[in-house]
Order: sequence, then C-alpha cells, then structure tokens
Amino acid sequence: MNAARNLGLYPTGVPRLDDVLGGGLPSGSLALIMGPPGSGKTTLANQMAFAAARAGRKAIVFTALSEPTTKLIEHLRNFEFFDNDLIGDQLQFLSLQQFLSAGLPATADELIAAVRSAQAEFVTLDGFRGVRGAEAAPQQARQFLYDIGATLSLHGATALITSEANPRDPAFYPETTTADVIIGLYYSLIGMRERRSIEITKMRGMSPMLGIHGFVLDQTGLTVYPRVEAQALIEQSRGGLFSGRAGAKQSEKQSEALTPPAGFGLSELDALLDGGLTRQTAALLEGSLGAGKTLLALQFALTGIQNNEPAIYLSFRETADQLLRMADAFSFGAQMREALTDDGLLKLVHWLPVELDPDQVTVTLLDMIERTSARRLVIDSVGELARCVVESSNSGSGRVPNYLAALLTVLRARGVTTLFVKEIRPTLTATPYSSGVASENDAPDHIYGLDWAGGPDPLATHVENVIRVQQAFANGQRLRTIAIVKSRFTAHDERPREFVISPPDGLIVLPGASSQQS
Repeated sequence: MNAARNLGLYPTGVPRLDDVLGGGLPSGSLALIMGPPGSGKTTLANQMAFAAARAGRKAIVFTALSEPTTKLIEHLRNFEFFDNDLIGDQLQFLSLQQFLSAGLPATADELIAAVRSAQAEFVTLDGFRGVRGAEAAPQQARQFLYDIGATLSLHGATALITSEANPRDPAFYPETTTADVIIGLYYSLIGMRERRSIEITKMRGMSPMLGIHGFVLDQTGLTVYPRVEAQALIEQSRGGLFSGRAGAKQSEKQSEALTPPAGFGLSELDALLDGGLTRQTAALLEGSLGAGKTLLALQFALTGIQNNEPAIYLSFRETADQLLRMADAFSFGAQMREALTDDGLLKLVHWLPVELDPDQVTVTLLDMIERTSARRLVIDSVGELARCVVESSNSGSGRVPNYLAALLTVLRARGVTTLFVKEIRPTLTATPYSSGVASENDAPDHIYGLDWAGGPDPLATHVENVIRVQQAFANGQRLRTIAIVKSRFTAHDERPREFVISPPDGLIVLPGASSQQS
C-alpha cells in the first residue's frame, strides 16, 4: 500500500479491485464507471467513497437525477461498508438537481465550489446520464467532464463518475476521451444464471489486468475475483517472483523440488513412482466410479499431514461429514479428525457444484494456500471445476485449456504439489486388462470440456503425472488395478499393479507383477 501511495495510487477499499487496476486508483484522476442498470455502479462508487473517508480522506457524493440523497443513504445502510459515523464532516451527500436547470457550466461551478469548501479529496458523481441530458449538445457533456476533471485534479482530488452506458459503445467515445480510468461493469445472463463481471477498458500510465474478471455483489459490497489467466501472465512477466510465500527466489523453489518426493504412504505405489510425486508438480488421478479415487486422494493428503505438510482438500461432491464417515471405516479416521481441528494441518473445503464461478473458486483457493502455507492440494473432482468454467463462459469449453494451464502455473509457483481427481467412463468388461492403458479412453469421454477436439483432455497434456485406477469384473469378482501412465521427472514403473480396498487398512497395492498380465 505504501509503495502504491508513493506512485500516487490510493487503495479503492474494494477487495482485489486494486490488483485488477494495477495497484489502485491514481490520485487526481478522472474515473468513469460505466454499465447497465443494476450492474452495481452506484454500490461500487459509494463503497470506494466510504473507504476513502474511512482512510481519512474527505469525500463528497453528488447525486444527479438517479435518486434523492436520502433514498440513496437508506439503500446503502444494507451494506457492511456503510458507516453512519462518517456521514457529515468526513463524507457528505449532496444533490446537483437544483443546479441542472441553469445548465452544465453553472452546475460544474457549483460542484467545484462545494469540493473546495469541504476540502474534499475524493468526489463521486452518481448518475452522469441525468447530467448529460441537461444539455442537448454532446459537446457540453464532454466539456463538463473536462472542466471538473481538470479543476479537481489541480486540487489533488480524485473524481469518480457513474453512467448508465456500455463502456464499449462508440456513441460515448468523445466523452470518455477525457477520462483517465474507465471501469466497465457487465451484468448478463448465461443460460439461466446471471454473471457479473468487470473490465478495465482504460488506465492511463498503468498496466491493469486485461480482460473480463468476475465479481460478486452481496451485503459486503463488491468483491472482485481476477481471472487466473491474467494472474498467471502478470506473475510470469515478473520473472517468476511473486507475492507472499510464492515470493521466494527461483533458486529456492528449484531446490525445494529436489527434496524428498510427495509420497502416498503406500510403499508399492510410491515405488512405482520412484518415491512419489515430484514436488511442485501436478498429477491427474483418473478412474471410473467406485474405483477408489477418493480414498487414494485422502491417503495422499493425510500422508502429507504425517510429514507436517499442511494440506487442502477441495471437494465438489462429498461434504466433510461424508468424507469423515468414509475415513472412519478405515484406520485413518481418527487421524483425519485430529487434522481437521482448528489448529490442524488439513483444511477440507466443500463447494456446492451449483452455478459456480471459477474465478471465485480459484481466488479463494489461492488465498487459502497463502494463509495456511499448504504444500499439498487435492481437487475432487476437476470435472466439476471444468464444468463451471464452461457454464460461466460465453465461449463454452473454449476457455477450459487456458484456465487449467494458468491454474497449474500459479499452483506450481506457490510450491504446491497438486492431485486432480477425474472420473472417466465406467468399464464393464469381463476380462482384465493386460496393460495400464484402458480401452475406455480410446474414445473421448465428452465430459465437461475435458476432451479437446476428440483428443487427450487439456489437463492430462499439462500435468506431469497421470495415475489411472481401473476395475474389471471376472468370474463374479471385482479386480482393481493401478498404473502410472505418465511421470515426467521420474524413472517410474509403467506396469499395472493390482490393489484391494479392505477395512481397516484401506487401500493396499499388492506387491510383484500384476496378475492381469498375460
């Protein structure tokens, strides 16, 4: 924050909006917030005004013809950022309606006079569309923006103006040329769900995060969730040096990758992987329903806990109670309950897979990794994550490869070893397999955009490790096998091994050559 202030940037008080802006809002700038009705313009502008007042900067909120100041204040009381103690000297609400009949030049004079009288440093004009309609000539509206922007800038005041308009509408281009910052808000329907998003379409002298980013509007106000693709590109441009725990030198991260591998705590499986997964890599654990994926994923997380490595288990299907019930059926139930205590090393997050926002999921997950110093991460299942990317995007499955590649990049940079669980089509064969490559994957699965153009799914091509669990039914018995299909950095054993699931021991990989080999 101090570095931003030295550059003339001030925090907006809106979670993660400063990251998207490239550091904050420039002092003395003229900023436009543009968007359709109901997109959150008024809420965003007032959230920033309250934040400025709370930080000790005097602020004024002017209303035009949008709504009376008393009605606006009553609406704002519903938000957590509202502070009645600030209203009066530190934060004032004034109406411009009485001056508009005299024309825009007179209105600009009155606005500037009020700002000077209050010695305000942060000025908000809510409802520029009403001001714009006070004059027939569009040139007058542009002159109004120029006059107040230039004059307030000389006094060191930042001006924030909201307007009902499409930020990319050419009809507003002449007026927007006067702005230093343009923040576009979008409010759209994708299928039966609504999607709110934000875009920095203009930012003079700064490098904002490009593209569209999601945001949530609730009782706290606006919370912005930057796209993971934009985060990955910015972090890459900084030469691999990131914030927080991820800010360690590249040499330190490389040396950590050479530490003992991240094992599963299963001697035979770890032997197949030449000790375990290479640190700061990702593995795809795929298999059909009931093959033992979740049990193996829990084993991976709990083995990390035994080694004093904090772990996060993100589940889109089973709740914490359901996973604990599963663990209680085996010998590691007590260990899992202890690890889930407030000061335990395991964080279990259940996210209902209904109308998910992938950017919200990613940002929340990265914040949790930063806060807990997690070294291991399980995502169960990646199919649900990919589905929410598809359903929240106008481009359908087109975003999935970029999203997954960026997610892997930021996870590796934070020193996390990740296990993605993926369900593939079930196998109902009467004969066991003779190799680790399942015939069920010869044709695309077509699930949630994870099969790209009829070929391998985009995650499998980016991860360093692929582990496949399979099951077959022969002579009335179920036969389970596990095989290391891919392990980029280890001298792994590709031969499949048979394994059993038996309480209370859990999952046991049998020694020796697989009985399925012909």
